[in-house]
Amino acid sequence: MQIKAAHAVEVTNLVEYVDRKEDPLVQVVRTHQHDIDSAVLQTARCCKTQVLREIRKIKDCIAQKTKERWQGKRMHGQLPRNLGEKLVDIEQSYHWLKSGDIKGESTIVAAQDQAINTNYFKNKILKEEIVSKCQLCK
Repeated sequence: MQIKAAHAVEVTNLVEYVDRKEDPLVQVVRTHQHDIDSAVLQTARCCKTQVLREIRKIKDCIAQKTKERWQGKRMHGQLPRNLGEKLVDIEQSYHWLKSGDIKGESTIVAAQDQAINTNYFKNKILKEEIVSKCQLCK
């Protein structure tokens, strides 16, 4: 089945290439191609469509399994689990990644390990006398 699918993909790619080119020799091939039985070409295009559909299904399945494994991790899975809550603003949660204020990989790792020196961290872990709320919540 894989050989048949690969053949179908290559046949349709070749036909699309020939249809796009304006070279005089390619035009000769194109006129000859139209004389050939189009049933083979139709079958190849149908097979290519099926192959592309199957590839999309496989990629979606892999992405879903990766997401499930990520969510299943106790510490690193907190972000995707908490984003589903109603009180979390998803746009604000990802803003710090999009804004480009990250100073290297160490910041991302620190965030994942929950080791960023925040007001909450100072209050609850280091037992400092400081309000544990962030600047937005004060």
